[in-house]
Amino acid sequence: MWPVFQGKTCLAYNRPNGTCTLGAFPIYAVNVSSVAHVQLALNFARNANMRLVIKNTGHDYLGKSLGAGALSIWTHNLKNIDFIESYKSDSGYTGPAIKVGAGATVREVYQVADKNGVTALGGICESVGYAGGYVAGGGHNPMSGYYGMAADNVEALEVVTADGRFVTASNSSNPDLYWALRGGGGGTFGVVTSVIIRAHPKMPIVTSVFSFKEGGNVTKDIFWEGLRKYFEMFIPFTDAHTYSYFWIWALDGTLEFQMTPFFAPNHTIESFNALVKPWFDHLHNLGIEFTPNTTLHDSFYPAYNAVWGNDGVGGVGSLPGNRLFPRGNWEDPDKFEKTFAAIRKSSMDGKSMGGYHQAPRNRMNVDNAVSSGFRNVITFLIAASLINNGENATGADTGKAVDVLINDVLGPWRAVSPESDFGGSYLNEANVMEPNWQESFYGIQYPRLLELKKKWDPKSVFYATTAVGSEEWEVDDGDQGTQTQNGRLCRV
Repeated sequence: MWPVFQGKTCLAYNRPNGTCTLGAFPIYAVNVSSVAHVQLALNFARNANMRLVIKNTGHDYLGKSLGAGALSIWTHNLKNIDFIESYKSDSGYTGPAIKVGAGATVREVYQVADKNGVTALGGICESVGYAGGYVAGGGHNPMSGYYGMAADNVEALEVVTADGRFVTASNSSNPDLYWALRGGGGGTFGVVTSVIIRAHPKMPIVTSVFSFKEGGNVTKDIFWEGLRKYFEMFIPFTDAHTYSYFWIWALDGTLEFQMTPFFAPNHTIESFNALVKPWFDHLHNLGIEFTPNTTLHDSFYPAYNAVWGNDGVGGVGSLPGNRLFPRGNWEDPDKFEKTFAAIRKSSMDGKSMGGYHQAPRNRMNVDNAVSSGFRNVITFLIAASLINNGENATGADTGKAVDVLINDVLGPWRAVSPESDFGGSYLNEANVMEPNWQESFYGIQYPRLLELKKKWDPKSVFYATTAVGSEEWEVDDGDQGTQTQNGRLCRV
């Protein structure tokens, strides 16, 4: 829920004197509880030439679940989750699996997995709908160091296609659709009603939460010297199957680092401490004080529950974007120097950022539409640009923030991680105005994805901004300064 892309006509906080119009919210929604409901809604929209929106739950920073004048298929209440103790797939997998309805959230999937003594791969925000844009976007996750992307662990999907048919997509049934739905982006190939995912054994998890900041004898240069060691260790950290979620804040002229958390599957306290010792020793030698809260959990769900939770509503004061930096930038010393310099400069210029170290690669050795950016990533960084005047911002104010985001915030990062070196951007938390979004979001997979879009949806029943094939359409939203969904959808 990101009000900028809705048109800011109905802001989700207390405004006693405010007005409220639908803006980009759909005018009708079908609260589906069966496949038949999905088929009826889809057939109606197609036959009436009406804009169609598919809405799951979770977050998408580009407005894909919005659409002025649209009919919305709301999958939130397709909540069935079934544990399958012994599943045999047509890909050759035999073992435990979970069938997940389209409305089930990652926390609900985790709870079922934990109850049955297994681990499921999913995101860190509990409100994310598992079978929707999460899997369609690839699905980066804290267990990726062992099992890759969530999409790599999908064995089958049930889908309502653009012509209203209910089909299975798997290795042997509609294999090209199966390929596209695992990483090829949400809202564009069909309405997924369920997925079957592999379940993995439980394993112990170590989490560590800590922070440190500038101040006293810790100057900005010393602060960033301490962080440099962390960035330098991303190869050994990812080779040890670990994952982290961190923030580098630049607020009121003061720098602060928050690790929330360092997530180490299949580690002990001792092996974790040995892994991070070079970094922690370096911080101590620099005089940087910090107190790690390091905890051993017996399995994934207790570890997840201890450190992560929900997202809030998006604000009106900023525009988000991100960059996937490839491992090759760490293997080449010259590229690393340029990459680190670009990241450090963002912070020194007063820009806060969040990020992860992770390397899902292709650990399950599958062929699907997960972007080449995620196949090569070693760190994923998120940043934003501020919009002057907040809820009262004009189109010119927003347009200026877009320009700053593209050129000043993400531009230096893009320059050191071009798509030709397998850099890219994560399509669910991206800048809606990202240049060259086809290659940035989908990597080398885009040409094949576009072919499959034309095959499976030749009449363009499905549209979502920056989704595959969306370049054939535009939203006439006036001068908003950035692409919103508050306007009529027209052929280009």
